[in-house]
Amino acid sequence: MTLIKGFNTPDLGVSFLNQGKRDGFVKVNDAISGGFFILLASAIFYFTNDFRVMPGQNYGAAFFPRTIATIMGLLGLALVVQGLKSRTEPWIQALDWVRSPRHIANFALIVGVLIFYIVASNTLGFLITGFICLFALLIWLRGPAHWLASLLTTIGFVLLLQFFFGQFLRVPLPWGLLQDYAW
Repeated sequence: MTLIKGFNTPDLGVSFLNQGKRDGFVKVNDAISGGFFILLASAIFYFTNDFRVMPGQNYGAAFFPRTIATIMGLLGLALVVQGLKSRTEPWIQALDWVRSPRHIANFALIVGVLIFYIVASNTLGFLITGFICLFALLIWLRGPAHWLASLLTTIGFVLLLQFFFGQFLRVPLPWGLLQDYAW
């Protein structure tokens, strides 16, 4: 892939995860991805329009989101140009993983876990909801034979995240049912 003449860059798609093979991923033309990034950059610009300017500073709260949006929009434009130049394949090409029941189940589980977290985290709290979500994912993806390692990993990461967000970042995660035990 060449974005700038004389400067070769690696393919930035997900193919590096599959060691150069394309038989297991959905192939989407770069023009579609670029269009998505341009739309996202435009939305960031629109929604940061009402951010206040901080007193005594030359820039406000919108400066960094808009800087990132500008970069995202320019790179999205580069993807659109490249995708339109190299348009030899279909816009979207569904590949082998779509026919695999296990891969479809993996995808459905991740979406289901995210929906469950959004719905249940305020009521149950981060510790309980995060534990259920992460443990379910690890048991499904690693297999039940690794239940003890999955249990210990889940407990460790959920406690670490609760402590990190609550103590260092000062972002309160919901305690839910464990509100009486909040630290």
